[in-house]
Amino acid sequence: MKKKIALPLLLSFFIFQINAQEIYDDALTAASYAYSHSKKAHGANNVYHTQEYADKAIEAFEKVEALAEECGCKAANEIAYQARVDMQSALEQDTYERSRYFAKRAKDASPKLLDILTTCQANAGDYAYTDEASIEEEENEIAEMKSEMAAKQQELEAQRRELALEQQKLEAQIAEQNRMKAELEAKRAAELKEQAIVKTKAETALKKLESALQELSVVLNEESSFETQSDYLRSENELKNESLDDTKSFYVNRAKELTQTAMQQFASYNLEN
Repeated sequence: MKKKIALPLLLSFFIFQINAQEIYDDALTAASYAYSHSKKAHGANNVYHTQEYADKAIEAFEKVEALAEECGCKAANEIAYQARVDMQSALEQDTYERSRYFAKRAKDASPKLLDILTTCQANAGDYAYTDEASIEEEENEIAEMKSEMAAKQQELEAQRRELALEQQKLEAQIAEQNRMKAELEAKRAAELKEQAIVKTKAETALKKLESALQELSVVLNEESSFETQSDYLRSENELKNESLDDTKSFYVNRAKELTQTAMQQFASYNLEN
């Protein structure tokens, strides 16, 4: 009779334990996402991105808060609540520095939140069951259920390691993108500086060429007036929309036009004479 009563009670007890472990698994997963979003919010380089990731972190902290309360992990519930409040404060700030300050507080609390949830989960699984009429079958069932919970714990650990690895990869990609961006910006700045040098020298040379052609035109024909051009004079701002080769091509074309005009005018002198 005791065996018939004990077995249903044992099964009910273990079903409760498994459900509790699943709640802890969900809480740990949500806490991992909250930690990831918090790091992104703190590491963002502008208010918009800080607040974007803060919003995602708030949602994750809210989930942890609810799950921690459900499974009775009071310390985790309190930390998740405070972290959520800090992230909400980050959203309410109007400066980049203030937003990052509150985001950092939430980020720094996240590892502690994960540790406390892990401790609560371990304590929830640390139980003992005794019965005067316990038999080998019941012991086997206990061992099997413990094995299942250990497997779930290992699965969660693997998921956490995978999440950390993905986070490292993402941070490495962002760092590489920033490096390439800085390299391109430096290269473009150097090219723009060289364009400015070409502009100054080319315009000076074209002015001298135009003056020489004007003087030669008067020498050959005092009544003539050489047609001057000024469309080769430009501002440095116009160089931003073209490459170094484009800049050189522009002044080459202006030089060709100037000499072509001179050749046409001097050709007419030869015809008259």
